[in-house]
Amino acid sequence: MNEENNKKTEKNERNDSFINRTFHTYRAEFRKIVWPSKETLTKHTITVIAVSLMFGAYIALMDGGFGIVFRQFVDLVN
Repeated sequence: MNEENNKKTEKNERNDSFINRTFHTYRAEFRKIVWPSKETLTKHTITVIAVSLMFGAYIALMDGGFGIVFRQFVDLVN
């Protein structure tokens, strides 16, 4: 019985050790991150929004154009 308790304790210590090492590693890696400044973040956010709007407009125009062409084709067939 005592031997089983020792094995369980050893296993728990190994798991605790693994968890502690893992979180220590994560913490060390997060300290290495160079976070962008507020100015840089704002510029990049505006750029992403602008490019997304341009692509959205392009896709909407293409969809509308293909819709018009398709309707004219259907009208010709009928």
